[in-house]
Amino acid sequence: MSAYRPLFTGDVVADVPIPGVQSTGRAIVLAHPCSIRGRDAKLVDSILMGAVEDHDPVAAHKWEHGFLNRMPLPELDDVEGSFSVARLDRLGLAATTSIQGAERIACLSPLGVNLLQQRLVAHLTRAEIPTATFWEAFGHTYEEADLLEEWTEELADDDLDAAAMEFETWIRTDTRQSRLMDPQLRASVRSAMRTEIRRRRS
Repeated sequence: MSAYRPLFTGDVVADVPIPGVQSTGRAIVLAHPCSIRGRDAKLVDSILMGAVEDHDPVAAHKWEHGFLNRMPLPELDDVEGSFSVARLDRLGLAATTSIQGAERIACLSPLGVNLLQQRLVAHLTRAEIPTATFWEAFGHTYEEADLLEEWTEELADDDLDAAAMEFETWIRTDTRQSRLMDPQLRASVRSAMRTEIRRRRS
């Protein structure tokens, strides 16, 4: 895991207590990225998490209409044949300090995050929403997280929080953040950011 990657939906961390759910153990971030951080770029005090546990392997075709209270996480431990699940019926607010102090052991791909959101909504409402719909609503947040990771890696010395706050100020200026909502304009924002990084480094 990159130390510069911001905490994001679908990240799996080790040894996180979730009050009322588990005293410790693996857990997955379920909260939307916009609810993880405030306008000052700092993490909020508590974050919605779900328990992650070992599970007997389940054939792929059985997930389409069953096990809606679980998200499959095959080979989460990077061990061939291992199988884990995120429990979408065992969730609660975990203290951010405990999350920051825990090891991050996995990050979901964009498709994986969309699948996680799809299964969470299906579990709570039984509504069947295509993953593409989540991409339309969610895509700009992936882009912003990638930009923040690149900015921090290039400009942070020892203070990642300070670099994140500087990025937050920059991305919210001149409609840059709102332009990320349009896939056609994302490349221009990334280009502008790289120009700004070069300016600051020089």
